[in-house]
Amino acid sequence: MTVAEKEREERFDALFRQYLPDMVAYCGWRSGSPADAQDAVSEVFLAAWRRLDEVPAGGDARLWLYGTARKILANQARAGRRRARLSARAAEAWDPEQEVGADTAAAGGGDVSLVVGAVHRALALLAPEDREVLLLAEWEGLTPSHIARVLDCPAVTARGRLFRARRRFRQVYASLPEEPAPSDPVPASSTSRSTQGVVPCS
Repeated sequence: MTVAEKEREERFDALFRQYLPDMVAYCGWRSGSPADAQDAVSEVFLAAWRRLDEVPAGGDARLWLYGTARKILANQARAGRRRARLSARAAEAWDPEQEVGADTAAAGGGDVSLVVGAVHRALALLAPEDREVLLLAEWEGLTPSHIARVLDCPAVTARGRLFRARRRFRQVYASLPEEPAPSDPVPASSTSRSTQGVVPCS
């Protein structure tokens, strides 16, 4: 191994160790299943290895990885929709009575039963573009200027999208019905909603 190859490998290893948790969290929120999330994370770092010379130094590397992950997840989602359409067509061809069920399954997207807590339910009800910018700000801790770089748009556009996403989140959150008590009455203090970084404002 040459000195240049060793330095390249060391840089990638440092990148992987530092930003793996961020990519796992980012892809986990946006993928349809844990397996899809794992595939996306793997593809992100494969792209980073292949294009290591293009990865910026310092904290900008994190933004580069977010942007790469966003494109990979978009491709993954398109492939998933194509598979769903093919499955629906196959089901219709074999048994016409299954057409409605297949269409419903294809349109369902994520499994709502996996969304736990009021914040998760509210996020799931938001439009994808609102959810994306809100998660980048509140979960990933990015500033509007950083969000703009991930989304490849002007900073003023990112700031406006974030403002509108937060407003819509508060509206959706406030309209959620209270979850029924599991069995016995629960003290009011224990039913307060945790927003995990997104605090509804009055």
